Amino acid sequence: MKHCSRPFLVVTVPLVFGICLAPIAQADLQHAEVPADVAAWLALMPELATEPAPAWLRPGVRLTYHVMTAAREGDTTPAGESVANYDVVSTDAGRVVAALGISVISGGALASLRDAGFVVGAPGAGDVWLYPSVLPTAERRANASLTIAHVPATMAGKPTTAVRFEAADDVSRKVSVFDESTGILVYRIQTLGNLDTAKQNSVMMEFISVRQMEPAWVGGSVPAWAQVGTQLVYEGSTAVSVGYGSPVIPMPTAMLARIVHVEPTLAVVQVEQYLNGMKSGEMHSVTSAAAPLGGIFLPPEALATLKPGQVLDRDPFTGVTVSVPQNPVYIDGQPLLALLFEGASFQRLFAYDRQSGTLVYLMELAREGIATTRREFKLTGVRRG
Repeated sequence: MKHCSRPFLVVTVPLVFGICLAPIAQADLQHAEVPADVAAWLALMPELATEPAPAWLRPGVRLTYHVMTAAREGDTTPAGESVANYDVVSTDAGRVVAALGISVISGGALASLRDAGFVVGAPGAGDVWLYPSVLPTAERRANASLTIAHVPATMAGKPTTAVRFEAADDVSRKVSVFDESTGILVYRIQTLGNLDTAKQNSVMMEFISVRQMEPAWVGGSVPAWAQVGTQLVYEGSTAVSVGYGSPVIPMPTAMLARIVHVEPTLAVVQVEQYLNGMKSGEMHSVTSAAAPLGGIFLPPEALATLKPGQVLDRDPFTGVTVSVPQNPVYIDGQPLLALLFEGASFQRLFAYDRQSGTLVYLMELAREGIATTRREFKLTGVRRG
């Protein structure tokens, strides 16, 4: 992907199934290209371009994967372990949009859930799914550089029948295994490099679960003020405490959120972050009007529905809960409607204006060992495009 932020777990493999890959237009959705994998599947099985999304693939569906990365000594590619959530926020005849959330596993515990941007796929072929009708006869697409076989597999601890694709060349190898009945990716491993190359690393993804999250409100539409070119300016601080009574010196922090694309149920936002006046990061994120994933707005339907103390979601694997705090959140004396994302080692609080749905305040609290990091942002300006 060119602009969508991808999690650290992704390794780009230059040759996939031995074909040339090209970006595919995405129905005017800016700042996104179809991932190389999707282009490869569409080239290998062209009928996927006109297939609908699998019946289970609807807004509100979450697919969860365990991800592990490894690198040879001397290779600077990030290595580690994490959990990745693909949250489907939009489906139509042309494409599927899914938000990505990443939780790094550190010392056996899940660290703070982080927004990792979004991915776009065709309805019949995405980052972690294929339309299942192509799988029973997939082996006829095999060639000298691609082997395809029907194999027994285990999916979330249960036996199933799957289709295994393996492509390899002198510097890379990729295996993708899909459940034959649902088309869900069960397992993927990518390796890049060998003993004769400067880099040698691998990424493994393994399916954990798929579930339909309960709707937190009926419908969901983007607020009228959220138009292309609108920029929200947030200012605040970042403070790190390491215990033992050490002094905490807050560092000035700023965030600029500019809307670059709007559809009826989502907005794409370019986010720039600054620490001590220096730019520290940039990404493109998606704010959904249909699901409680956080972001720069809540839709009018949520403002009219959500109640104090309401639990919107509890993830059975990560234990992360999404709720409306029982006690109201006040900023500058103004009562706000808040969403609280809470895990064993973190909290993320998004607080919104009750009339417009605009994000007014964001607080992130993360604990790792004896260190605690607190970041706060408050809306200080709105610029119209």
